[in-house]
Amino acid sequence: MKTIKREKTRSDIFLETSIKNMRGALCDISMEQFVVKNLETLFGLEREEYLEKMTEDKGNGYYSRSFQSLMKSGIQINVPRTRESGFSPIAIELFKMNQDQVNELVLTLYKKGMTTRDISDVMTDFFGDSVSHTTVANLAEQFHGIRIAWEKSKLDTTYHAVFCDCIFITVRRGDSYEKEAVYVAYGVTEHNTRELLALAINPTESTTVWKEIFLSLKERGVKKVSLVIADGIKGMEDVVMESWRETKIQKCVVHKMRNVLNDIRPKEKKEAATDLKQVFDNFSESATKEKAYKKVEEFITKWETKYPTIKKHFDPKTVPYYFTYIDYPPEVRRMIYTTNSIENLNKHIRKGTKNKLSFESPERLLDYVFIIIKEFENKNWSRFPVNQFGLIHSY
Repeated sequence: MKTIKREKTRSDIFLETSIKNMRGALCDISMEQFVVKNLETLFGLEREEYLEKMTEDKGNGYYSRSFQSLMKSGIQINVPRTRESGFSPIAIELFKMNQDQVNELVLTLYKKGMTTRDISDVMTDFFGDSVSHTTVANLAEQFHGIRIAWEKSKLDTTYHAVFCDCIFITVRRGDSYEKEAVYVAYGVTEHNTRELLALAINPTESTTVWKEIFLSLKERGVKKVSLVIADGIKGMEDVVMESWRETKIQKCVVHKMRNVLNDIRPKEKKEAATDLKQVFDNFSESATKEKAYKKVEEFITKWETKYPTIKKHFDPKTVPYYFTYIDYPPEVRRMIYTTNSIENLNKHIRKGTKNKLSFESPERLLDYVFIIIKEFENKNWSRFPVNQFGLIHSY
């Protein structure tokens, strides 16, 4: 897009020339001193105009005022005053930063991953002692109220799909620090946009917590979910069907491949990985579950001689849950056969939390992750619908 430049007016040219001439006449002072002298001159002119209108008032010297700048020492400016104290230079607003702007800056730094202590130190460097560690912590606490309100908000009644996964983050509980499971679930709406549905924390990943999460979703109004995509945690299919009996479940193929390869020697992992990719490569129109099961048998036959326990990874009772994606049109299969889409979100969470070695409490961790996800949602999920998800609804 071509940028249209504004033509300089005669006033612009006159002002620029005057400033250049003034700067040239004061070549022995610093730029900061130059700015101060110009502002003091401007303040003086403002007072003259003010006194011309307010003839009963008179000038009454100056008072010194300190403003924070990018230099720790700040700058001192002589501000003119009047006897009636009714004069205040309009130009002084150029140096003011109101508290709302400071608060916004604090919260922005917090969301970018800085600790409350680090933010306090930075703000003290630039704005003096007006922003303490306690102030920053209290501002961060605002996120808690927002998250709690969101947890109680109503959800849509129907979702094409719900993606579930856990990410492990270090958090303080009591006097010890450990990695705990942060549960994340997002849904695909009937408009094919994506939104955060659930956020929870527990020391470990378990179906018990997922059951509680699904119960909370039902209480918030979710009546129908066409498909749930989750990792390979044992018993997840039972928990899903307890919550929504007609819902199908797709277990993450990537998690399954990773678990299988953990039992293969390093020098043979590459070959085994290639074979596994063939097992789960069922994206063409001609792919069927019967053909997929046959490929599973061929994989087991090839590798069980060297690795007798390989068969345990393909329990006939659970294998079908890894091939649910074949029930859907080829256009949508790659989007639902793994939890990769939520893994992309997890990358943003890890990026946001990497500067924080640990969180002071589980609640504070959830507050922080919530804000990261909601920003990601606004910038990505809400703006870019994925229309292929609409194909899920009719199957």
